[in-house]
Amino acid sequence: MQIFTALSWKTHRHWHGVTPAEVSRAFWRKSTFSSMNGSCVEVGRLLPDRIGVRDTKSNGSGPVLIFTDSEWNAFIAGAKEGQFDNP
Repeated sequence: MQIFTALSWKTHRHWHGVTPAEVSRAFWRKSTFSSMNGSCVEVGRLLPDRIGVRDTKSNGSGPVLIFTDSEWNAFIAGAKEGQFDNP
């Protein structure tokens, strides 16, 4: 998993195989369980094998976490199994 910010695009034309144009063209969605207070994350398909995750509060200008499909699937499986729950 890699993280990029707007500043990193000045030195990198793509990150984890994803370009800024692909990030801006992605369809970003958030859970239907999210409240309208802006405290949630959005998920978007960046490439056929890349998933992006970003903070809604940044209005598309903040950092994006980029996962491969296998990384994303492992994260989702761990979340469903409770691996990230507080003890």
